[in-house]
Amino acid sequence: MIDLSKRRRDILHLLNHRGYVAIEEFTTRFDVTPQTLRRDLHELAEMGLLRRHHGGASAISSTANSDYVMRHIENAEEKARIGKAVAAMIPSGSSLFMTPGTTVEAAARALADRHVENLHVVTNSTVAAGILEYCPDVAIHLTGGAWMANNRAMGGAGAAQTVDRFRSDFAILSVGAIDGSGHLLEYREEEVLVARAMLRNARHSILIVDHTKFSRVATFVLGRLHECASVVTDRAPSGAVARMIKDAGCGLVVAS
Repeated sequence: MIDLSKRRRDILHLLNHRGYVAIEEFTTRFDVTPQTLRRDLHELAEMGLLRRHHGGASAISSTANSDYVMRHIENAEEKARIGKAVAAMIPSGSSLFMTPGTTVEAAARALADRHVENLHVVTNSTVAAGILEYCPDVAIHLTGGAWMANNRAMGGAGAAQTVDRFRSDFAILSVGAIDGSGHLLEYREEEVLVARAMLRNARHSILIVDHTKFSRVATFVLGRLHECASVVTDRAPSGAVARMIKDAGCGLVVAS
C-alpha cells in the first residue's frame, strides 16, 4: 500500500475532480514553493498516480480525454512542428481525410500557411474546416453526424457513412493513445467509427502523434499501427517504441 502525505492525497483528490490543475494553482492552494510542488508531481507521476504536463498535471484516465482547451496548451510547440512536417508531405492536387484533434488542427494551419493548391479535404472536424475555409484552393466536405463537443467535431455512424463515399490520397490521423502492442486507441466509440472509415478509404495513412501518446491508455480500438504508412512525431521514440514502429512497417518522421 502506498503511504502518501496529506498534501499529496489532496493533490490527487483535486485532480480526480478537476481533471487538470496548473502548478500556480497548486502552489497557492497548498502554500508551497513551485520546487516543492514539482517534486510532489514528479514522484506521484513516477508512481503512476497522475500525468505530468508542462505547467501542471492531470488525472490518469482511460475513459476520458483531457479538456479540449487544455489539449491546445499541452505540447503546443511540438504539435506545431508535427503539423509543419506533415504539411510538407502533402503535394498540391491531393485529396485527404482529416480526423479531429489538436495535432491535426496544427497540420491544417500548416497546410494553410503553405498555400498548398487544389486540395480536397473531407473532415469531421469543424475546427480543421474553419482553419482551411479561407484558402481559395481548398475544397472542404464536412461530414454530418452526431456533435462531439469534446473535439468540436462530428461522429457516429452517420459521419462514417459519409466518409465511405470517398477515396482519398491521404488520411491525416491522430489518436488518443498507442499501446505497446501497436493498437491505436481512442476515448469515444463515435469518434472511432469515423476514423476507421478514413483509415480504410485512404491510399496512404499518416499517423501524427506527439510523444505523450505512446505512454497513454484509452478504451476503444481504432486500428493497428501496421495500417499506417507513416508515423510523424516530435521526439525520437524510445528503443521499444522505435522497434514497434519498425516492425509495423511504418516510415518514421521526427519533426525536430
